[in-house]
Amino acid sequence: MSDLLRLDATALALIGHDVAVIPDAAMADPTPCDGWTITDLLHHMNERHEAIARTELPPFEADGDPRDDFARIAARCLAVLERAGETVLLPWLGQVPTELVLGVHAVDMLVHRWDLARALGTAPAVPPRLTEIALPLARANTAPGSPLNAPGGVYA
Repeated sequence: MSDLLRLDATALALIGHDVAVIPDAAMADPTPCDGWTITDLLHHMNERHEAIARTELPPFEADGDPRDDFARIAARCLAVLERAGETVLLPWLGQVPTELVLGVHAVDMLVHRWDLARALGTAPAVPPRLTEIALPLARANTAPGSPLNAPGGVYA
């Protein structure tokens, strides 16, 4: 398992734990993502994970509660990323280098974990090693001139 795959799997496990314990009463609470509730954030993550999984696996039938679906959909996504060769198909971008996808996805999961924590008023711990790896990736991903900021890029 590559370092980036391990990072991504760890980030998914951390946010997966947080998602599993979201109280019913908090699902409509706002997040730092403009106009998004916790439910919206979970649907966003589930939709992106399922889009990746569906490139190689049959469609997943969601049961309606995005908390219940998160772990299964995230596991499907991770399984596709684990089996990917040099590139992985992102339906909204085409073939993308797998290492880039893993790095961006891991950082996104950590950021969305922060979004969720802010919405819930919690302060989850992040393992120092995870921060050491993710912070330089986040800086590179969002730096001026990064192809991720170009038209059609993830952050455009």
